[in-house]
Amino acid sequence: MAKDKAYSLYKFIGVKPFTRLLEESGVTYMMFDDDAAVPLLFRERAEYFNRDEDSIAVGKCLQDGVDVYFAEFGIRITRSFMSYIVFIFDHHPTAEDMLATADDLEPLIQEHLDGVDLDDFKDRMQ
Repeated sequence: MAKDKAYSLYKFIGVKPFTRLLEESGVTYMMFDDDAAVPLLFRERAEYFNRDEDSIAVGKCLQDGVDVYFAEFGIRITRSFMSYIVFIFDHHPTAEDMLATADDLEPLIQEHLDGVDLDDFKDRMQ
């Protein structure tokens, strides 16, 4: 992560929400009702997020006194599936942090897709 980023790291986690992965691992967490940041993201980054199809959630892991905050973005990829990416923070992300993180989504997704070999998917479909 570059020093000017608000988040510590990010991870593409697939079609399961991060919160479900935490539950399956027995990690306790709490969710925040970020009435300022989430509506702002849907309004200011409408080119990235569709309020009716996508999800944005902010939470904090509560395990063993560790202060780890997360922002989970769920992006609808088909009618039936969403793809999730989670960003980890060492502080509760502000609205500005969330806007800057959202701006990183497109290049991160493109970078992630650059490593995908579409022939692998074609072979699986046959």
